[in-house]
Amino acid sequence: MQNKDKFNNSSPMKYILLGDIIKHPNYSKERLDYINISTGDMFLKLFELDVKQLDYSFLQQSNTIQVHIKNKYKENFFDLAKLHWLIHDFKTNGVSFAPQGFLQKDDNENNDTFAAEIHPGTYRFLAMILGEMYNEHILVADKENYFPNHSILSFEEHKKLADQGFIRERKGSYSEIETSQRGENIYTVHEGGNHHDWNIIRQSEELAKMYTKVTIYTDDEDCIARLNLLETTGVEIKIANQGYAYIPFEEQFNGVSIYIPKSDQIEDVFTYDKLIHLDIDTDIVFFTDTGVTIINNGSVGCKRLIPEIIKESKPEYLDNFLWARRVVKI
Repeated sequence: MQNKDKFNNSSPMKYILLGDIIKHPNYSKERLDYINISTGDMFLKLFELDVKQLDYSFLQQSNTIQVHIKNKYKENFFDLAKLHWLIHDFKTNGVSFAPQGFLQKDDNENNDTFAAEIHPGTYRFLAMILGEMYNEHILVADKENYFPNHSILSFEEHKKLADQGFIRERKGSYSEIETSQRGENIYTVHEGGNHHDWNIIRQSEELAKMYTKVTIYTDDEDCIARLNLLETTGVEIKIANQGYAYIPFEEQFNGVSIYIPKSDQIEDVFTYDKLIHLDIDTDIVFFTDTGVTIINNGSVGCKRLIPEIIKESKPEYLDNFLWARRVVKI
């Protein structure tokens, strides 16, 4: 069967903004919460991994690498490195071609909620959500017509959108019929023969350098007692006696630290999924609504914070992170 025939014999497709989908009143909030919880769990498993290294071999025939997953912790590390790479690559280069999938009604007949079932592009979709890239599109079948004002795509329109934005030469792409859990079929375009595992390995190596240890800092013993739910294997909670600026020096410019200032809601202002916003070349991630600060202690910028420089610095130099090379404010 020719590609156009495959397309015409499958569920009609639409091109919809991610923001419109997840902000739809019937979109499953449980699915969105699960994505954040799962990402936090990925980091917790990373903290427990003694040897943060992925094993791989070089495949000469295809001039690429094959990653060897030996246990659930290594699989988790691979998945986290992939997700982390995609999020920060998207922020620099854009999402490129759109994820593809279905809008699926919840299995509970008494529930009107729905969620996106995505393949190919599952991790691209997750990266778009975690990176809050709501102005990007996905290609989806909308059998229940949740978006009646979006037009159905022709084969030619779908083909153009499936390839849109691809910034490298696309080799070995092929079409396939994907079947949803409810038996619905859609026509999808897949990329074959890419070398993404190479990028994921490089990302995993940089994450291993960054997450040599993880510490949480706060303002006093009462705060520590209230933050005890965050204490887990590989994470120590300490008091920041002299403010956030001394933390990289206190940690000997190693690892990642999270400073959580004293507040009435201190137990609720940080979850581990927020670590996904710290890129390998970022000095600081600052959350403007809570004052929570994620610090990449080993970054070039953070290594400037020796006690002598801190003592001679004006408050605005420290408070506005003017010492840093790269700051992300959320």
